[in-house]
Amino acid sequence: MPIEMELIDWSKPALPEAARWFVERFATWHGGERSREVETRHPHPNPLPKGEGTRKGDLDLSDVIVCLPGGQARRRLLELLVEEAAERGLVLAPPQIVTPGSLPELLYEAKHPFASDLVQQLAWVKVLQGMKSEQLAPLVRNLPGTDDLPAWLALGKMLADLHCELSADGVDCAAVLEKAAECDGFNEAERWKLLADLERRYLRLLDELQLWDKQTARLYAIDHRECRTNKRIVLIGLVDLNRAQRRMLDQVAERATALVFAPSELAGRFDEHGGLRPEQWQDMELPLSDKQIEIADGPADQADAVIRALAALNGRYSAEEIVIGVPDTRLAPYVDQRLEESGLPVRYSVGAPLERSGPHQLLAEAADYLEHGRFRDLASLVRHPAVAVWLRDQRVERDWLASFDAYFSAHLPARVPENWPLDEDSLHVVRRVQGALAGLLAPLRGKPQPLDQWAQPALEIVSQVFGGRPMDEKTEADRTVLVACRQILDVLKAHVAIPEKLSPLVTGAQALRIVLRGLEGGTIPPRSDSAAIELLGWLELPWNDAPAMIVTGFNEGIVPASRSGDRFLPNSLRRRLGLEDDQRRYARDAYALALLGASRAELRIIAGRRSADGGPLIPSRLLFACDDSQLARRTVALFRRPSEVRRRRVLAAGLRPGREDSALPIPAIDSSPGDIESLKVTEFRDYLACPYRYYLRHRLRLRALDDSAPELDGGQFGTLLHDVLRMFGEDPVRDSETPEEIRQQLFLTLGTLQARQFGESPMPAVRVQIELLKLRLAEFAVRQAAWRRDGWKIKVVERDVLDVEAPFPVDGVPVYLRGRIDRLDFNERDGRHAVLDYKSSETAKTPDAVHRRHGEWVDLQLPLYRHLVKALEINGDVQLGYVLIPKALEKTGFELAAWTAEELAAADRMAEEVVRGIRLGQFPMAASPPDFFEEFAAICQDDQFGVAGRTAGDPDPEAE
Repeated sequence: MPIEMELIDWSKPALPEAARWFVERFATWHGGERSREVETRHPHPNPLPKGEGTRKGDLDLSDVIVCLPGGQARRRLLELLVEEAAERGLVLAPPQIVTPGSLPELLYEAKHPFASDLVQQLAWVKVLQGMKSEQLAPLVRNLPGTDDLPAWLALGKMLADLHCELSADGVDCAAVLEKAAECDGFNEAERWKLLADLERRYLRLLDELQLWDKQTARLYAIDHRECRTNKRIVLIGLVDLNRAQRRMLDQVAERATALVFAPSELAGRFDEHGGLRPEQWQDMELPLSDKQIEIADGPADQADAVIRALAALNGRYSAEEIVIGVPDTRLAPYVDQRLEESGLPVRYSVGAPLERSGPHQLLAEAADYLEHGRFRDLASLVRHPAVAVWLRDQRVERDWLASFDAYFSAHLPARVPENWPLDEDSLHVVRRVQGALAGLLAPLRGKPQPLDQWAQPALEIVSQVFGGRPMDEKTEADRTVLVACRQILDVLKAHVAIPEKLSPLVTGAQALRIVLRGLEGGTIPPRSDSAAIELLGWLELPWNDAPAMIVTGFNEGIVPASRSGDRFLPNSLRRRLGLEDDQRRYARDAYALALLGASRAELRIIAGRRSADGGPLIPSRLLFACDDSQLARRTVALFRRPSEVRRRRVLAAGLRPGREDSALPIPAIDSSPGDIESLKVTEFRDYLACPYRYYLRHRLRLRALDDSAPELDGGQFGTLLHDVLRMFGEDPVRDSETPEEIRQQLFLTLGTLQARQFGESPMPAVRVQIELLKLRLAEFAVRQAAWRRDGWKIKVVERDVLDVEAPFPVDGVPVYLRGRIDRLDFNERDGRHAVLDYKSSETAKTPDAVHRRHGEWVDLQLPLYRHLVKALEINGDVQLGYVLIPKALEKTGFELAAWTAEELAAADRMAEEVVRGIRLGQFPMAASPPDFFEEFAAICQDDQFGVAGRTAGDPDPEAE
């Protein structure tokens, strides 16, 4: 006999109606009255009595199995049953509530333990590795290397997923081969013959290990008619069961009831199992009006559209009566952020990705460091917040991170060096950090061993880092760590349970990679919060009973989901085999939208025009499932080009308006007058560019350090060049007039400095930069030899002028100039002196182009050198210029400035104004950020909306 099917009108949310159905069907009232028996399909003639806090009967569902589409629906149905029982004065004995994935195992008895997902993948790998490469050619032409376990596991997962999908619909690879031969143009026979052979070997291997593949076990139970149960089975909203589940239910049909939510006139669109007849839903007109649909532009605009839809509800619903659907999970962060900005609590039911948790990141960073030994991997590991706490407990100095960054910035090592240099101030702390972490990770080093042997060392590392303090599950940060650690423990237990025959030999790093594979897709479930608005995925929406629902991201490829380019099962073959195909997916989503449209008091559908990366999107085809008279109008509306694409702010009761300005004010600084004793000659340029940023750099001495540089930056490249040229200027070869002799000395010096600074393993990009520097030095050697032949002789190199050597009086009070003279040359023929500054920038700019803009001084470095050289007892006129060593080699050479005495006097007057401004405490922010203050971009909120042109200390316009 077929299973019993009951239609329940879909004009109200499904689960509350299902809860009332259970009371009507199963409640027993005191006095002998009982709700209708299971065998009858007629409702009880008398209304069910309401409870007044007195026990009036029982709702015994202890012998009932309820199967629902998802975990959220399970929890909600139980809540509704409790509420219904309490309202009617019934004592509830709850049912067993399951999802479709676990229902089959309640209908038969497994004779062997089930193989875990990882064991199944390893079994497939074992089968694949037992075949010759030429035998596997129809499946994969280039096999992974013997030691490339992740690639082998990827192949194993691919085959395991294919086997699972086929088995769920009662098909194996041999059956696919038979059916596919009937398809026109089928040319994959060799591949499917191989797959059928691999599948037989896989099942034989599991049988030898006395393990069962779950899908195959279900088929065995079906074929041997082993499905039975003493309980009642109630299926709620299961409109898309696979073939194996249907065949199992057929064997217990007399004890099964399917509740289908639809009006009676749609009964013909459902089959005998309460499932959809896909072909009957392709032309279904869905109950959706044009007013319920909105098109927004990008993800942020869709999030704004959600806020507008909430505002339009005008407070008619509480938070628990509103649900926001996010079929496209990529939109969830945008919606979440906009709700929080608007002062609305939000709860994303999917939860936070496990990969963002501290324990997961610890294992990932440890695996990177163990596997590659790169300095950047070590840097990531030491920045882990929990590792920082652990290092503190190991009594490592508190400034270790700054020392780490300083060492990296100076040496840019690609790998953690085996022989550390001995002359670094930061090295002592860096070595202590590296040594502490080496001890922590030592249990995971060593020769490859079976996977299960690495479980305990991996667990100990997590325990050491996170187990040093008590944790409180009521604290969200601690709860996240505890949930993540439990999931890691479950994966490690699965590793220990792997049969010895399948356990691969792996390194510690590879073992961690396999742990991370087992954690893929894991989440940290959010806490329950009745005051928060729920964000739900598409498949959960029909079974939520909130009366107000807003769905965003309703685009083609998301709803219905797209599955294109299947390497094994094209859509035509899927249809022939009865597997999930485009038609089935469309029918399922059409039914869900129809159910929502019929059962919600408020429903808003939002689709986007663009993805987060700017790619075009089109609305879901479900939005065009309307009457022909509406179709043209709706099509024009959905594809109309917006007249303006902008983010609109919502000003409504209960919603806090979005700010037009940053909520973080630019920090104020001490602008009180004060005296200064000395200034570097390079400081004047910074003050002229932006007094505020000058203050941050030179008065507060803020600087940026990090360990993310992929190569030498401009400053480091220039410093290395300066060091080479300084050593050249101190060597007797400086007087040579032979380019080859100069070039050899420069290259020798560069090699010495390279070995000293970058050690044995500099980054590849640094090696390239060294070779490029050689090209520049070779060209410099030619120009230097010619310069020497013109009579110029190097007299001084890299001379530091200290605080009291070069006074510069301003208003009768001297300020002392400081700086380093790269080079002072003397011409033996005419007695001139020239102060030269090395310039290794990408472009070759003349001194005047650097120092002046439209005739106005913007940099005073070279003019102020006239005052610095007085410390060298040179009081006459001096030439000022650059030694250009740029990327464009042909522009290499000596460039002297041609400034007049009047222009240099104007430069001195400008320098006096700078000194006065600093003395008076005048540090306003420039209207636009200069090019050479990138490290302060965040502090100054450069390029941020609402702050451009506003100087520090200006009032916040929103505060007025």
